[in-house]
Amino acid sequence: MAKYRTPEEKLKYRKRQKRRKMLMYSCMAAFVLVCSFIIVQVVEFMAGGITKVVASGNQNIQQPNTSVTKQAESWYGFEGEVAKTINTEEALPELSMVQVMENGRVDISYFDDVLFLGDSLADGFKVYNSSLELKDSKAGYLTQRSMSPRSFLQPGVHVDAGGGPVDVWAVIEQVQPGKMYLTLGTNALMSMSPEDFIVTYYQLVDKIRRTSPNTQIYVTTITPVAAWKSRKESRLSFDRIYQANQLIAKMCVEENLALINLYDVLKSSSGYLREDIAASDGIHLSPSGYREWLDYLITHTVYNPNNKYV
Repeated sequence: MAKYRTPEEKLKYRKRQKRRKMLMYSCMAAFVLVCSFIIVQVVEFMAGGITKVVASGNQNIQQPNTSVTKQAESWYGFEGEVAKTINTEEALPELSMVQVMENGRVDISYFDDVLFLGDSLADGFKVYNSSLELKDSKAGYLTQRSMSPRSFLQPGVHVDAGGGPVDVWAVIEQVQPGKMYLTLGTNALMSMSPEDFIVTYYQLVDKIRRTSPNTQIYVTTITPVAAWKSRKESRLSFDRIYQANQLIAKMCVEENLALINLYDVLKSSSGYLREDIAASDGIHLSPSGYREWLDYLITHTVYNPNNKYV
């Protein structure tokens, strides 16, 4: 027979039952939390041990040079197309590993089917032509101060070829040069990053190939600047110029272009433009610098049995 409880006793009984349930639930929750904590600690301990073992077994793996790694970038072309996406996270080659090697001295007639395209540095060949061997060749010049790859991609671009303004792309299409020497970059670094500069350079090379498919393209590295100029103008710092040159070397590898490593020819042991060939502005070259440049071109060509070697 069930025990009779007064209303007061029933209320106390229900309260006791409620407390027991709350205590039971609290114990269960604490147990779950403790078990979860133990499991997490065990997993972290095991993962840490595995990481240490892997690291100890791979101590000789060379880490990438993050000083020059950038996110992949793309450039929308002047003619509406999207240019090739440039990924500079890959390792960048050293200039000496890509450059055209010394290959015998060619006769000056080698330059009869050459077009020089570039900025004021390349324009020096036109300025000092009378004192250089090039005067005896039929070399052409599409060079002008302040030019960059982007400048040459502008619609209707004209430069002074020595006898007045000419349409750059009309000349290339008409002449179909056997060889072109491109010298660009110093002006570009004054207004854009090395990564943006190289994207426009890819596009320029592509347009040259579409305009004159059989042309052998030589790409000149950006020349060093004087130490005082580098300190005064951070956009032409040693690091920026060298990084841009590595990107040029990478482009030459990918696009099968011939690299003229003028940077190493004109630099001093400290990596800046040699004082004996530097112009007063610390960027351009003296006449003796152009003679040295030309001599380098004469002795560093892509081998062709049809070339006249001296």
